Amino acid sequence: MSESQHWYSRAGKPAYEVPAARGGMRATTLADARKLGLCPSVTTVLSVIAKPQLEAWKVKQGILAALTLPRIDGEAEDAYLARIKHDGEQQVRDAADEGNRIHDAIECAFKGRAYPAAYRPHVEAAQRALAEAFPNVTDWIAEASFAHESGYGGKVDIHSPSTGIVVDWKGKDSDLSDGRKLAFDQNYQLAAYQVGLGLPRTVCANGFVSRTHPGKVRIHVWSAEEIEQGAAVFFSALALWKAVKQYDASFVREEAAA
Repeated sequence: MSESQHWYSRAGKPAYEVPAARGGMRATTLADARKLGLCPSVTTVLSVIAKPQLEAWKVKQGILAALTLPRIDGEAEDAYLARIKHDGEQQVRDAADEGNRIHDAIECAFKGRAYPAAYRPHVEAAQRALAEAFPNVTDWIAEASFAHESGYGGKVDIHSPSTGIVVDWKGKDSDLSDGRKLAFDQNYQLAAYQVGLGLPRTVCANGFVSRTHPGKVRIHVWSAEEIEQGAAVFFSALALWKAVKQYDASFVREEAAA
């Protein structure tokens, strides 16, 4: 499965799609970004860094598909392998889709909008966990987007303008109680969001929400020092991304140029 790319205008507006030649819309490409001066998203930039934990999980889905998918009598090996590959990728897609639905429900809750009742356990657990981690923070803003003059953009799950805290939600397929490490390199992403929004350097967090056990949530808080280290990694990745893609979306803000 190819990793999707997201793009933002220099005004910080999402530009995920462009008009298709035959009508309708299609996903924005690097070629489109060059023409329109779009900024790559934080996750698009970070795609230049290997993600061994994610890749290991994808490989596991492929192995499970191979173990559970019976071969059809007379089926050619190439056809069987293609079916296994599709089945394994479908598991990844299904998990991503469910994660998106949970994410959308949490977003709606923070914006005061209605969401499917099936996701109430996920939402309420996420809200409780966040309140326990940051009991004095009440000014959470959901889904703020931005473009930074260094040439990248993004959309932030939630952040607190008064404190600078950024929180990003992640879906997991477990009850989160086995003590296994959940947070690996997400401080790169959080740091990029914090800088992109012009927030002061402080702690940030990931909220891990179980896709398989509704109501199970764990919050991991990154220290300010870990976020500082994450920023160093991100901007190194940004420089590498620009060199590899031969595209630099850096710009000077009008107010700064005046």
